[in-house]
Amino acid sequence: MRLEEKYIPPSSQLMADYTNEDQSILQYFSYGPSLEQARKRLQSLADHPVDRKKVSGILESYMKDFGLSEAARKNLCHFEEGAPVVVTGQQAGLLTGPLYTVHKAISTILLARQAAEELGAPVVPLFWIAGEDHDLAEIAHVYRETNGRIEKLNYPHAKFGKSAASQTPLNYEEVAAFIEEYFRSLPETSHTKHVHSLVFRHLREAKTFTGFFAALLNHFFQQEGLLFIDAADKQLRTYESQFFCRMIDNSKAIAEAVMEAESSLQAIGYTAGIDAKKDAAHLFLTIKGERLLLERDNAGFIVKNTAVRYTEQELMEIARHEPERLSNNVVTRPLMQDLVFPVLAFVGGPGEIAYWAALKGAFELMDMEMPIVMPRLSVSLIDRRTAALLEKHQLSFEDVVVERKIPQLRNELLESIRDVETESKIGAIQQDLTVEYDELMERFTSVSAGLKPLVEKNLRIHLDQLTFLKNKLQDEVAIQNSTQFNQLAAIENALLPESGWQERIYNPIPYLNQYGVELVEDLLDLPMNYNKTHKIVIL
Repeated sequence: MRLEEKYIPPSSQLMADYTNEDQSILQYFSYGPSLEQARKRLQSLADHPVDRKKVSGILESYMKDFGLSEAARKNLCHFEEGAPVVVTGQQAGLLTGPLYTVHKAISTILLARQAAEELGAPVVPLFWIAGEDHDLAEIAHVYRETNGRIEKLNYPHAKFGKSAASQTPLNYEEVAAFIEEYFRSLPETSHTKHVHSLVFRHLREAKTFTGFFAALLNHFFQQEGLLFIDAADKQLRTYESQFFCRMIDNSKAIAEAVMEAESSLQAIGYTAGIDAKKDAAHLFLTIKGERLLLERDNAGFIVKNTAVRYTEQELMEIARHEPERLSNNVVTRPLMQDLVFPVLAFVGGPGEIAYWAALKGAFELMDMEMPIVMPRLSVSLIDRRTAALLEKHQLSFEDVVVERKIPQLRNELLESIRDVETESKIGAIQQDLTVEYDELMERFTSVSAGLKPLVEKNLRIHLDQLTFLKNKLQDEVAIQNSTQFNQLAAIENALLPESGWQERIYNPIPYLNQYGVELVEDLLDLPMNYNKTHKIVIL
């Protein structure tokens, strides 16, 4: 395994300016994206109202079903004794979801290590599982490569409606059949049986999608002591009751602050991506098992697209006595994380950091300061075959993912192997035919103008048939040179599948299947610098 680090320009201007610490965007955050002010942030957490014993108990209670490692117990003790946390989070994706979920966890662990060295005191890594998320379309799918094509496999989820992932029962037989179908697309290696056994062992013990996700997360990171909690955990929701009350009380002001920030960002050319509305409550309410969005009106709160409404007092009563029915959206989730935990730093992806840019005013309304917001590490894994193909075609990583040279090479290859003489002959026949048909047109229309459409149609048929012959010729030439085309496609599928980053498409299983289940531990052992370079790992 070899590590290379390259600077790859961010895809958005906001992220480019943020990582370069441009003041135009930094004004929307309390700190820049580094640990230089970690001590200042730590001092601001001195008065954080966290009940460490109670929250530690909630974490331990949730994690014990998955197996508490000694490293996790140690971190729970550090937390209870006063350690701050570095936190990240993600939906409970099937088979952990895209690779960037694992990259987030790795980033959080590495950043916590670095912060601990900086401060000379323990810092605890924490993963906030967004188990309340009801967007099962985003959770219950995987991508696979089959015969040179990228294919999306969707687990049938419509029957669950808007049920939260943590409340959605996982049918073992159905999910097992789905994952078996996925495994059949993987090449058989010396690691396949072990990886298959690992996945199905945790699947067999899981009761919900979130439980399956948490079990895999715990398996990969237990030696690092990564703590994790399901946002929908009932004990956590009970602890959050007081905070939901504060959010309900400040709902109007939070909506106005976020709208104002988004408008300000847009005025200088940035996009936060929240698209906040003045009547947004930024909270969800579960009714009869469905997680539904709340909005505000003059009389209180309404459930979006329904006639169901609540006064502020009625919603406060739910927050006090049934807090498990309430959940956060992208605006209030960061607030809740920082109300529950003393967060030294938050690790997020580009989209998350964009909407965090609109939240500074909301934090201040809740008498809080934003934590240090750090971009997660961006990582690409290059297997041995892809590395060999890159070398064979004299391509660098940047050639493929930045310069996007594969389509150009594909076109150049096609041009070099085309039967130009035959294609020219077909073109000449088409041109001559068109001239001859012009004369026919005159002769036919002199007899009857109504015959013109018939002549035009007849010409189109002949021209289309000649174009068909030309295309078939090109296809046959391409087939005879398919090895080279397939190699270019393999490089693109490995590094830029669906024209997007590898880490946003594939889950970790194909790489564990090639490299072994120790892959995650080995990635953590690499000397990755926590900076703005892209990490390229040659397996």
